[in-house]
Amino acid sequence: MNPLHHVRRLVTPPYSLNRTILFAASAVVVVLFAIYSAVAYQRMARDTVKSAQKWSDSVALLASTANTSAFILNDIAAIESNLQQLAVLPGIESIAIFRPDGRVLTEAHATPHGVASSVGGIERITVPAPSANAMPSQIQGQVYESWAAMDTGAGSPSAWIRVHYSLKQRAEELTSLWHQALWAVAAMVGLLLLGLQFVVGWAVKPVRNLSDFAKTMPTALGQEFDLRKGCIEVNQLGEALNSASRGIAEQLGRIQAIVNTATEAIIGLDAQGNISTLNPAASSFFGRPEDVLLAHPISQCVPGLTEQELFEMFENQSSYFSGMSRILRKDFFGTRADGTLFPVEISLGQVQNNKELRYVCIVRDVTDERAALEFTELYERALACSHNAVFITKAQLANHPIVYVNDAFQKITGLRLHEILGGSMDTLLGLSPIDPAYHELNRAVNEQRNTNVSISTMMPDGTQRIVELSLSPVRSDEGLLTHFVGIVSDVSARVRAEEAMAERRAQLDAIFSLSPDGFVLFDRNDHLVFANPAFERMTGLGLSDRAQAITLDSFESIMTEVCDASHPFPSLRDQTQTEEPWHARLQFARPQVRVVQAQSRRNIAGRSETILYFRDVTHEDAVDRMKSEFLAAAAHELRTPMVSIFGFTELLLKRKFTEERKTDMLETIHRQSGLLVKMINELLDLARIESRGGLDLKIDAYALTELVQTSIKGLMRADTDRQVDVAAVPDVQVLIDPEKMQLAMNNLLSNAFKYSPQGGSVTLQARIEKKGAEPYAVIEIRDQGIGMTPEQLGRAFERFYRADASGNIPGTGLGLSLVKEVAELHKGRIELRSEHGQGTTACLWIPVAKPNASRPAQKAQVADSVSAS
Repeated sequence: MNPLHHVRRLVTPPYSLNRTILFAASAVVVVLFAIYSAVAYQRMARDTVKSAQKWSDSVALLASTANTSAFILNDIAAIESNLQQLAVLPGIESIAIFRPDGRVLTEAHATPHGVASSVGGIERITVPAPSANAMPSQIQGQVYESWAAMDTGAGSPSAWIRVHYSLKQRAEELTSLWHQALWAVAAMVGLLLLGLQFVVGWAVKPVRNLSDFAKTMPTALGQEFDLRKGCIEVNQLGEALNSASRGIAEQLGRIQAIVNTATEAIIGLDAQGNISTLNPAASSFFGRPEDVLLAHPISQCVPGLTEQELFEMFENQSSYFSGMSRILRKDFFGTRADGTLFPVEISLGQVQNNKELRYVCIVRDVTDERAALEFTELYERALACSHNAVFITKAQLANHPIVYVNDAFQKITGLRLHEILGGSMDTLLGLSPIDPAYHELNRAVNEQRNTNVSISTMMPDGTQRIVELSLSPVRSDEGLLTHFVGIVSDVSARVRAEEAMAERRAQLDAIFSLSPDGFVLFDRNDHLVFANPAFERMTGLGLSDRAQAITLDSFESIMTEVCDASHPFPSLRDQTQTEEPWHARLQFARPQVRVVQAQSRRNIAGRSETILYFRDVTHEDAVDRMKSEFLAAAAHELRTPMVSIFGFTELLLKRKFTEERKTDMLETIHRQSGLLVKMINELLDLARIESRGGLDLKIDAYALTELVQTSIKGLMRADTDRQVDVAAVPDVQVLIDPEKMQLAMNNLLSNAFKYSPQGGSVTLQARIEKKGAEPYAVIEIRDQGIGMTPEQLGRAFERFYRADASGNIPGTGLGLSLVKEVAELHKGRIELRSEHGQGTTACLWIPVAKPNASRPAQKAQVADSVSAS
């Protein structure tokens, strides 16, 4: 036989079991040896890389260490010589040194004739950040690249050393070992094939006998294979074939019985759509005998089910069911022997690889089912179109589970259909045993009667809804309870609207009742409808208690009596005919003097109501008057030193004076300028403290003794013998902003000295007192000066007010106002006691810090510090 033909038979399917086992065993051996060789190769390659890495890194480190001194001295020749000595080491391909900017300094590389080196070059590298002390090593082709940094003590690498280690020789050795392993595998496979050829041939002979028996099974069902010869596996396979032969024969008998007794028509078709087999039900189904139906096209019984239709149906489905039996379901109309049409549902299946039986049809009459379905769909569409939620419960089952809901019920509850069906209406509607609606529904269900309840329930989406539920029983023709029908209407919007209107009315009533401004409302007929309590308190009128109706005209007469005669109440009649607002400033004389801003408006676009608004602006009017007085006083106080400064400077410019007179005039100018600067500083300090409201305070625990000593030290001068007599001061911590509190202390001590010009002692003492549960440090400063009268004492804290009207005592009249503001910002206070001609005592109350407290609760923001006056 031709050897080429023999080889072709070996590699062309189908394959024999003998050949398959031989090839499988050979493949396993080849794969095992290949895996072993690959693992060994990878291990050797990994060891080679590790060795190259260790050797290359060592050479790079050696080059860095050996060339550091030469690099510092910029000895290029020594660097080049050192690199040439390292380049002759085994496996070293090249060594290069790069500057910190990436340019090459010098390079040495091995050649077939020795070592060559060069200085400079065009090669550049990308250097890492100055903070980096290393560059990653890597493999590039047949070369392992290592890096080392040259450290000259500059904080960052002064140069980079690159070493290229050749991997080519080691790769050649690995390739040689790989080739030897391949030849060993080939020899082992050859020996294995020769041994297995004889063993496998003897083992598969009984399998051929089983194959011959299996070929005869379709034509001889029930025949059995002789199990006396062969191995255990062959006997097991033979027993399985014998069992299959018996089982197939029994199964065919059962299938035939089922087909013959089925109520649906079961019909087999060939490839042309002709009937090849059918069960008895098919004959009665279409009213034709079996011999009339056999070998005739199915289209005579089912019009439209032609050969072309069958082909197209299964051809369109081929991409989905390729290689297997396919089943389709379609609706047709069948025809009986008398020509009557009736709806049928046909399940079609395609049989693969069978010439006589290509299609199988199961035909089912759906006339009654279609009629019932149409009525059911009509009912469901009617319920689905309802905007009310409808549900039906099963009355015969425990807990009355819900068996039907329409779309509106799903929308109201926010649940899906599978979450609703089977649940109880109590749970789905969020009812609990404490709800009255829960008990009413249970009573109605137990008594089988109608009921209507209102339910407030929380939906799954977290919204609160109010619904009205109407529940009715459904009974059978025999009068037995079968179901309950519930209709749910969402009345949340209506109820919320009613509640919102009631709440709005209550809010408006509360607003008008609690408002400090007065409101009066007249209807379209100019009759009084409403007057809030604030208006009645403002005017002292009890309009709501009057039995007689009050019109707009009588209201004008009443208000004229309340107003001051010099400022009568203006007429509203002309103003209420348009929508333009009316404004007036009224002066009340009763029940007390007030300044009131009044407005009115006619709602012509609405119900033509007239609304009057009254606002008490007495306080704002007083504030405006005080502001004007303050500006006048400030201008007057600032004008006095300015006039003095301007007059003396004008004299100095226009006239000549002696040096003594000139010095006296300059001292006057300087003294008046200092007074002016002090007044402006105190105004700025006071304005800054008031505007920031204590936001720039830096409050902390501070020693009281240190505050007293610092204040006295900053005030006393060496050119005076007057001192402050300090009594005992408690050793406690106080909560203060030291800078601003020292400003207050300086003002109090300065006033004590200034207002006792005839001398007399100034004493300072401190004590601890409690106000409620809070302890305070009370600093008491007493002088023996001119003192104040009760009238002066009452105005002492007014700005620019000074008890000395003569002008002999210097000052701005702002000190005590500033002290009062600082004390109040520290949650303390300032008190004055004085007797005319006997002196004044000032008591400054400061909060005491709690023990072991390093920081108080209040910590203000940092801002500009207040300068001391």
